[in-house]
Amino acid sequence: MASNRLEDLNDLLFNELTRLDRDDIKPEELSHEIDRAKAMADVGNTIINNANTVLKAAEIYDRRVDSNMTLPHMIGINGDDKPKTK
Repeated sequence: MASNRLEDLNDLLFNELTRLDRDDIKPEELSHEIDRAKAMADVGNTIINNANTVLKAAEIYDRRVDSNMTLPHMIGINGDDKPKTK
């Protein structure tokens, strides 16, 4: 994967769907693609769940009453109230 954006994940998943939908796919290739699609879906779900956690943390951080409140570094929110980007 060239970058780590949810947009790229979306593209990868739709590309896999296109491979699964081929009319000329042989049974052994189809079996391989199904396994690959399941693995991609599992990893994709983990990535989406992680992104949802970061989003929830950003929302909580944005609604904070105490302006000195900090979140754990692993959440991805830095001191200037913006999610970290690469």
